Amino acid sequence: MSIEIPGFNMNEILGPLILAPIITAFLFGSAVVQTYAYYKKFPDDIWQFKGLVALQMSLETPHVICLITSTWSMVVTHYGEPKMLLTIPRTGMVSFVTASPVTFIAQVFFIFRLHKLSQSRLLPALCFIMTFSRLIIQMIFGIAGFYMLDTITYLYQWRGCITASYVLAIMCDWTIAAALSYHLYDKRKTGCKQTARVIDQLILYSLKTGFITSMVELIEAVCYWTMPDNYIWMAIYAAAPGVYANSLLAALNSRALVSDRMKSSRENPEFCTDVLAKSPGVVTDSDLSNQKRSTRPIVIKVSAQGMNPSSQESLDREALTDIA
Repeated sequence: MSIEIPGFNMNEILGPLILAPIITAFLFGSAVVQTYAYYKKFPDDIWQFKGLVALQMSLETPHVICLITSTWSMVVTHYGEPKMLLTIPRTGMVSFVTASPVTFIAQVFFIFRLHKLSQSRLLPALCFIMTFSRLIIQMIFGIAGFYMLDTITYLYQWRGCITASYVLAIMCDWTIAAALSYHLYDKRKTGCKQTARVIDQLILYSLKTGFITSMVELIEAVCYWTMPDNYIWMAIYAAAPGVYANSLLAALNSRALVSDRMKSSRENPEFCTDVLAKSPGVVTDSDLSNQKRSTRPIVIKVSAQGMNPSSQESLDREALTDIA
């Protein structure tokens, strides 16, 4: 026999509960495929990156399993008992707790990329403080959920901490995306045309990655601020780690694409004229056109560095592969 609760909207409670594991499972499957592709493409990658991917997937796996288990308990096991939907099962809180480190790992990776690219410590340190503070807040918020009496009271008690975590996440994502794009554009001025094309794609990718993750957090925050009495924001919260995990794996796998495009640019018979013009001892076509015609033979001295423009491209390719 079902029990009705005044003001209780099934659509806003059961709908997000059912959609959350479906979306999360889809993102998890995408992450598994990308993980397989990463280990296959980069068998000799540094152990730090391999360990980072392994740690992230080892946290994402129980996150998805506990989310599905808690949804089954609330929707199937306690079907027809609306009061049971007002308290999140312990498996659901385990899913909440494991979600925080997944997002933290992804943001730390992009902060590391920012440090490698900018060769600065101030801005990466500021971003790390923001993401680490968010991790602490979410862990405290998640652990406190094991002792809650009902979800509504619990969410109102921790409203300030939840809001702070959203603000920190959005600020961190926007800062990383903007800083990466700025430093990549600065590098673009010194590279050859082929390198500039690759950098343009990296700038676009950095903006898209930061935009997607920050928009997920923003939508989740808006849903929480405007509709705290339902589970719509919780469904987005459950899916957010999958978005971050896929963004990290996509960034690692994109290095293969960058390397291939830089390699194809080396095989292009066209020289990087801007690099050649800056090389010592190289006389370009413009220099020859400015010289007066003479019956005497012209001796052109070309250094070994000038004759090998691919050396500059190889350095650019190595740097881009590291920061991609």
